Amino acid sequence: MQITTLRGNTYSYSPLDNSIVEGEYDCVTPFHISFKPLEQITNLPAISSYTIGVTEQCNMRCSYCCYSGKYPEHRTHSTTKLTSEAIPAIIELINDTATSEQISIEFYGGESLIELKWIKEFVSKADNAIHGRKIKYELSTNGLLLSQQTADWLVENNFTLFVSVDGTRLHHDRYRKDISGRGTFGTIGKNLEYIKAEYPEYWCSNINLMMTIPQIESLCEISSEWEKSPLLHDKQPLRISGVATIYNSECKKIDYETEKEKYLQIVRFFISHPEQKLIATFFNSWLSEWIDRPIFTLTDTIEYPTCIPHNKKLFIDAKGLVGICENSSDTIRIGSIGNGLEFDKVNNVVERTANIIASRCKECTVARVCDICPDVLRLSPDELDVYCHNKRANQQIKFRCFCELAEEGLI
Repeated sequence: MQITTLRGNTYSYSPLDNSIVEGEYDCVTPFHISFKPLEQITNLPAISSYTIGVTEQCNMRCSYCCYSGKYPEHRTHSTTKLTSEAIPAIIELINDTATSEQISIEFYGGESLIELKWIKEFVSKADNAIHGRKIKYELSTNGLLLSQQTADWLVENNFTLFVSVDGTRLHHDRYRKDISGRGTFGTIGKNLEYIKAEYPEYWCSNINLMMTIPQIESLCEISSEWEKSPLLHDKQPLRISGVATIYNSECKKIDYETEKEKYLQIVRFFISHPEQKLIATFFNSWLSEWIDRPIFTLTDTIEYPTCIPHNKKLFIDAKGLVGICENSSDTIRIGSIGNGLEFDKVNNVVERTANIIASRCKECTVARVCDICPDVLRLSPDELDVYCHNKRANQQIKFRCFCELAEEGLI
């Protein structure tokens, strides 16, 4: 993989040792990854985090939501929710699977605060029933129900909050609307203003803003507006991400040149405006696999890079089924709160994922900077072809952006 930067310098990527070299690089040794044979998994030794999907109901209808019905592998909004009777079983699952003295429990939806009563009941019972462990409580919310009274309780119980805010009002309201189709920034902003004014230390330490950018071309405008916002200018998002691609029979391979130019526009903007902290946050996250890549030559077989059995998280959905994480397909479950972890299902997921990795990744020149998760199990062979093409194209774009920004000292 080779690129030429805006300054006219040429760089090449070597998958053999994960390094970047100046100039052209001829790899005479074919790239190949050898994987260790799979072993049967009988326990998950690193679990320290639990995400609980308390409800499938939501009081918003974001245009890009993965639960909107556009994503066939995910559920749609419904009234399904966890009941009080599920709480002892969830606590038992946590006691049986947690491997760390400190654990985190995150409440998720739908919109989690619709079920605040359930959350309060769970916290009161868990504090007395989860023994020998320090619990950190977290909550994902769209912010609409983050009233003063609710905020006071969350602060009192030292919750860490993940609040979705897609830029300033104009951009946020374009995509994040309530059930009636109205923009939601006004209500959410007012709720956040209360926390910032009344609990400034909590605002700094416990409030994390999560941003989705449906049109990456708008990032520069969002960043400039963010800098001017009295509410937001001193708070950088924890995560800035694009909308997940809908992989189905109609999904197309991205055009590399067209997609590359979108990101180079952001690179040029950042070079001209290095003070834009939101752009810096985006690139440091988006390019993390390039920034943090380990540089060494593969000389031996390696384990299949699947998240299981080294995953630190379990997801409990509103039906009481256990998944790997909240982002994986609803068709992939590895147990339930009634039966606990079912290791025949765990091993089945790992084996099927490993088969895809062995067939598609062992000679792929971006494999060492590319992630693949069990969510690919939902894809047909034709959809996997599109998926892999898009992954390779995106990694080449990331390589170009990384080199551009490294030359400028911006990462």
